[in-house]
Amino acid sequence: MSAGKQGSGTVPIEVRYWDSLGSEKHFFHPLGTAWLTHYANPGSCILDFGCGYGRILGELHKAGFTNVIGIDFSFRMLKRCRSRIPGVRLVQNEGCTIPLQKCSVDLVLLFAVLTCIPQDDQQLDLVHEISRVLRPGGLLYISDLLLNSDLRNLERYDRYAEEYGTYGVFKLPEGVVMRHHSKEWIEMLTGSFHPLEFEAFEATTMNGNKSAAFQYLSRSLPS
Repeated sequence: MSAGKQGSGTVPIEVRYWDSLGSEKHFFHPLGTAWLTHYANPGSCILDFGCGYGRILGELHKAGFTNVIGIDFSFRMLKRCRSRIPGVRLVQNEGCTIPLQKCSVDLVLLFAVLTCIPQDDQQLDLVHEISRVLRPGGLLYISDLLLNSDLRNLERYDRYAEEYGTYGVFKLPEGVVMRHHSKEWIEMLTGSFHPLEFEAFEATTMNGNKSAAFQYLSRSLPS
């Protein structure tokens, strides 16, 4: 999910961030188990792309979904995940490609992942990959951050809009570039999916701030 190599050395700044400070963060987006039990079944193969330290994988296990795979680019995040859920299938992988076979999973989770992928083309590439690995009628479940209207966020949206070419993209003090989204962009991004559920809510970010957020469940359409 790296947005490119930045800073000194050959390791992208995103990887260095998530392997250091990021590996100590905590995430709070709720998992809608009612959605999962309604639209999926306990035997569904579920991919948590950008699984981080495994919070959602653990909740899936507790809800009875044990056929799960976690993918992340951060070695330290995956190590933390392994210590929480011994035996879970984990894959370390960079970029927006998914090293799984075509039509091999029933459900893909993207929890606070798009916010870490600021560029339109990379988000589109990821959704294309998700469409490839999903079985016909497979599900995509996104939980992420919306554009906010408070002065703190408006100031940084305006400050970085020209530099990055997209309103809602901004840079953290650590140098990592993040993104908040309009609902219209999410609808465009997932245009090849049939919407099933959408819910707006207030999330607590990894840095302890409040943010407008959404959860969106959709079903893949025949190509």
